[in-house]
Amino acid sequence: MSSQVQEVNGFRRQYPRRPFNRKVGVLFKGQYFLAQAGEVGEGGMSIKTDLVLTEGEPLMVSFQIPNSGFVCLRAEVRSTQKTDKPEDVEKVIHGLAFTDIQFATKRQIRSYVSSRLS
Repeated sequence: MSSQVQEVNGFRRQYPRRPFNRKVGVLFKGQYFLAQAGEVGEGGMSIKTDLVLTEGEPLMVSFQIPNSGFVCLRAEVRSTQKTDKPEDVEKVIHGLAFTDIQFATKRQIRSYVSSRLS
């Protein structure tokens, strides 16, 4: 069984993502804060913060999957990019890759990503 790889802005993704405009909890180096999510998929998500997170560093994210459960996942910061939108001056977008994700959680996220947009 071969998996398709999606390429977005020079990054290769194994799983599709869906817009996910919600707040998520982030625990990074002992500091907890809320961030704005941009999109989510089985393999990871993007978040927008006021802080610059270090690429390669681990963190925890927690969020509610619509029509499903609340999850708390380990992730790694894979990319960091300052936004170029005037309304988001001083904001940074981070690409996160989930690590050690359970199959049941992957299935919940997959179900959300593949469901019709509401």
